[in-house]
Amino acid sequence: MERKGYWRLPEDLEKLHDIVIDYAVEIHRAATEKFETQRQGPLSHGALFALHWRSIVIHRSVRTLCEAGWTPTTPILIRTLLDIVVSCYAVASKPEDAEYMGFKFRGSFLIQSIKDPDTAPALREENSKQLESLRGQLRENDIARVSDLIRDYVPRSYWYRPEFQSPSAILKNAKNDLDFMYRQFSGSTHGGFIGTALFDDSPDMADINPQEHPRRSRSAVVASSRILLDISYLRGQFEGVANEAEYRKILTDQILPQKMKV
Repeated sequence: MERKGYWRLPEDLEKLHDIVIDYAVEIHRAATEKFETQRQGPLSHGALFALHWRSIVIHRSVRTLCEAGWTPTTPILIRTLLDIVVSCYAVASKPEDAEYMGFKFRGSFLIQSIKDPDTAPALREENSKQLESLRGQLRENDIARVSDLIRDYVPRSYWYRPEFQSPSAILKNAKNDLDFMYRQFSGSTHGGFIGTALFDDSPDMADINPQEHPRRSRSAVVASSRILLDISYLRGQFEGVANEAEYRKILTDQILPQKMKV
């Protein structure tokens, strides 16, 4: 029996949601095992681990919101997933730059904190130690680049500038349809108005209570599943643990059939 304020996903959506999580967890397990014998894995591995972990948590959150009747709020999370896949591409798309980009992803906020005159001395000292620990993991040919980065650091709108100018610039070269999806969900950042209207089965009803959104919940779960699948596959490809056959099978058997239902 369905309880008040809870609308369980249809069986096919539950299956899609869980299969994508299973694939993500398998990629994570394989990548972790590959580097577990190293005291400190590559900086790119640490960056992709953090991004992948966050994407799995957000994907699960999308389902929870849909089942609790808050589907109109999910575009904000889906947009965050798209920002995560952009960061994954920024780290992994050029293997020769991956360690430097991994350092930038993990160290930019530390550099900013150290250079901020309002940072407490104890925090500045701790962040300096963390930054030095990260720099100590770099290959020799990246140390000079990082030294220049720290010396000339300027906060930017996107952490991956100037190597990549914008999310759209990255996704246009990703050879998938995520660039279109990114532009579609960009509206969810403008106060959430466009996204919440599009993901509400009854947008003309000014109801502040949770309610079932069967059509838009499907759109949300399918979008979240597709993005997490690509994040997992991208990490797997870069770290040499991608299950190509399983990725293609999920895409063909689970994702593509949903286009007829969304």
